[in-house]
Amino acid sequence: METPPDRLGEMPPLSDRATPAYPIASVENTLRILLLLRERNRLTLADVAAELDIARSSAHRLMAMLSYYDFVRQDPASRSFRPGAALVDVGLSAVRALDIRALARPVLTELAAATEMTAHLALPRGRDVLYVDGVESRRTIRAALRTGDTLPAHVTGVGKALLATLTDDQLRQLYRDAPPQAVTDRSVSTVAGLLAEMRTARAAGYAVNRGESEPGVLSVGVAVALPEPGMFAGIGLVCPEASVAPDWESRIGARLKSAATELSKDMGAYRF
Repeated sequence: METPPDRLGEMPPLSDRATPAYPIASVENTLRILLLLRERNRLTLADVAAELDIARSSAHRLMAMLSYYDFVRQDPASRSFRPGAALVDVGLSAVRALDIRALARPVLTELAAATEMTAHLALPRGRDVLYVDGVESRRTIRAALRTGDTLPAHVTGVGKALLATLTDDQLRQLYRDAPPQAVTDRSVSTVAGLLAEMRTARAAGYAVNRGESEPGVLSVGVAVALPEPGMFAGIGLVCPEASVAPDWESRIGARLKSAATELSKDMGAYRF
């Protein structure tokens, strides 16, 4: 009997798989933590201990090792854990049939050339976004590339666009432990304020950051639907506030929406 081809995002239930002949408890627990992060985006030590039915001290040792290799990162305010950059890199390299970065690069290059703004590709990581690729503007005064950086989603254009793909109830759950924190005096710092911004972003089809991540920096972002149901990437454009024309927001937003449609079509052309 032939084995059907793998499909991005599909995983047969544990009950349909053969139990390993020589299971290793520590490895199993580590892998279960990574699967929990896929479902919840954030975990506390209490969550880990309860789900794995282990002592809190054992949960702490497991999370410390995952933190060391950057598979998880701990939020200094809530002390909860979220996926780290290493986990993202492993995931992206594993799905070589759909290399999001390779497919997005021509779109980013065209956007940067046409708008003279720095273009970014980002992926959601719970309350944060991870910038996985970018093309810098050729202007002398420009926004720098953020490739490899992680920023709070609620203060960036591309992060807001990704948050806007969630329902209000999902957003309340995401910020249940702690409200969004202000980075500048323009940043939203309440769940109610964030929900209002999400309604605006959903209506417009794009999201805007007006000096909320860094004074004097503007950005616009859109979400791009991936072939895996319910999964999104984000593309965004960033520039210094002093360099934009009065009609920049609607003009850049329209161009980004067009680029997102193009990128979605490119990804949809792949079969797994």
